Amino acid sequence: METKLIYQGKEIQLKRYPITADKSLRAWSNAELLVLDYIEDKKVGKIHTFNDRFGIWNCTLQNQPVTTIWNYASQQKAIQQNLKLNNLSENVVYKTSLDVLDEVELALIKVPKSLELFELFLQQIHKSSIAKTEVVAGFMTKYFSASYLKVAAKYFEIVEQSKAWKKARLLILKQPKTISIDEELINTFQWRDNEYKQYYGVFSSGNIDIGTQFFLEHLQIHPNETKVLDLASGNGVIARWVTEQNSKTEVTLVDDFNLAVASSEINLKSKKAHFVCSDNLVDFESSSFDVVLSNPPFHFEHENNIEVTLSLFKDVFRILKPNGRLVLVANTHLNYSTHLSRLFKEVAIIKQNKKFQIVACIKKA
Repeated sequence: METKLIYQGKEIQLKRYPITADKSLRAWSNAELLVLDYIEDKKVGKIHTFNDRFGIWNCTLQNQPVTTIWNYASQQKAIQQNLKLNNLSENVVYKTSLDVLDEVELALIKVPKSLELFELFLQQIHKSSIAKTEVVAGFMTKYFSASYLKVAAKYFEIVEQSKAWKKARLLILKQPKTISIDEELINTFQWRDNEYKQYYGVFSSGNIDIGTQFFLEHLQIHPNETKVLDLASGNGVIARWVTEQNSKTEVTLVDDFNLAVASSEINLKSKKAHFVCSDNLVDFESSSFDVVLSNPPFHFEHENNIEVTLSLFKDVFRILKPNGRLVLVANTHLNYSTHLSRLFKEVAIIKQNKKFQIVACIKKA
């Protein structure tokens, strides 16, 4: 796996977090390198970076004041890991996508897979923009569509593309439009007579995904299962459904994505719930939950990867009480039951259709 990058004559080490066994993956893209090349001679007061998942810009722009807009707990860990690896200052100014930014002069974006998240970034930039604000957004050409141009044109007068370099291009945005932005980028929808809200960029825009619907149609929570963990909780629909089955239930929601956590806080405002933005379960006590529920992701941006979910199963086993259950829904081709059989003595597929299966595991006392 490639981990060494030469930038301005200096060698920089960049490693992925979480660790992956896929040697074809690296912690930066040509799109991010193209951004660096474009801004090399620019002199600006402050740079704001978006969607830098592993810290390439934090590590290469150490001599300039950088504000990092983070979205994932794993992203923060990756950035800190790579700064430490290169003996660089680990003092990073972090903001979330929902924070008000300082005056934005130059913004760097690695274009995300989610068009909605891209718009959320641009709206946040626009709210703190000045006349000379410039946005430099890098993307790999195979993942780009005209829809990104339409979104960019809502907020900026000048929308230009660079020439391609190693299958990467830049979207250059200048002259913020003089428009008033009052709308909050939240999707609102109904499901089973309940209203749900979620910020732009959260999985399954504007509805409950069909895997979760299948899960909740067939899920049964036992009366004595009152301490419940919703792992990769998204907008919180699973946890909310659980609290509606038993008002005594205490739910804990864990998700790596801070916008998902913020969305679930809206949807479970009056419920007995705890919200955690984390990519792991190491801070939870052993034998502390009656049941863990999950619709785990396997798409990470443009990558398909179940390594993250598989790494969580050991900690799921640890935090379950004796005779506690793990119940999850997943695409049938992922074959989670085989992996889970290495940890749990009792693993069963309790429901299945052509696309999804619900797997239940019991931690035998």
